[in-house]
Amino acid sequence: MELKTMAVYVAVFLACSLVTSSEALTCYMCNSTSESGCADPFKPGGIKTCTDGAACTKVTLSIKGSALVVRACFAAVPPKLGCQESSAAGVSSTVCTCTSNYCNSAKTIISSAWLLAVVGVLSMSAAIRN
Repeated sequence: MELKTMAVYVAVFLACSLVTSSEALTCYMCNSTSESGCADPFKPGGIKTCTDGAACTKVTLSIKGSALVVRACFAAVPPKLGCQESSAAGVSSTVCTCTSNYCNSAKTIISSAWLLAVVGVLSMSAAIRN
């Protein structure tokens, strides 16, 4: 099996292993081995979307200096949103998940839930001061 093909399977497996449940949203769906616009910098023109997910993901794998990017929908929301990094056997990976439409287009992903929590805390802090 070709190394890049194996890397796609590893990326999908890693992203699926983070999963838990919720409602559908629209995400970009591609991989950089067959679609050059899928890599960073991302070019969404002509990139397919999926509408059956509860979370969007972007997986970036680095193998011997080559980068592979996979963007997809997942049926369930993982317990931890945002980006997780790991490295093993010469392969480093970054798996990012988010829960707003088209959120897997960015180079780095900020979860909409995380952003909402920060805004909420800042608003409460301002209200308490007044």
